[in-house]
This record gives sequence, C-alpha cells and structure tokens, in this order.
Amino acid sequence: MSIDDVPPPGRPGREGEVLEALREAIRRNPLLRELPPEEVTRQLMLGGLLRDEPSPELVAEMMLELEVEEEEFDPDVQPGDS
Repeated sequence: MSIDDVPPPGRPGREGEVLEALREAIRRNPLLRELPPEEVTRQLMLGGLLRDEPSPELVAEMMLELEVEEEEFDPDVQPGDS
C-alpha cells in the first residue's frame, strides 16, 4: 500500500477523496460553488485533483456536504437562523 492509497482523514474512501479535492478546488476558485456538478466534475479532472472521474451525483452530494460543513462553522450564523 502506497501513501496514495491511504484515504484522507474524515470520510473514508472515494467520498473522502472527492471531498478533499472539492475543498482544494473551491479554495483555488470559489466560483465553482455556483457551477453545476457536471462542470465541477470536469474542473476537478482538468485541475489534476483526482485521478479517476467521479460521478456528477457524487460531486453534487459532496458539494452539499461541504456547504453544510461551512454553515456549521460560520460565525455569522446564529442558532435558529436559516
């Protein structure tokens, strides 16, 4: 097993890999948040952040999870705010 085979901490396996790639891609280009999952998938591949192309459905799921994570840690959001 090489270092490349070790999943990132947090989510295991493919989901964790896609989530970490998505975090990096959005850090580089925050406008990716506004694009459809199919285009984000394309950008992840073009940017070399993933070796194998994920399904747009998985990318959409991870984008939603990332959005929820960010809302949980947003100091401007008060409990009960929507």
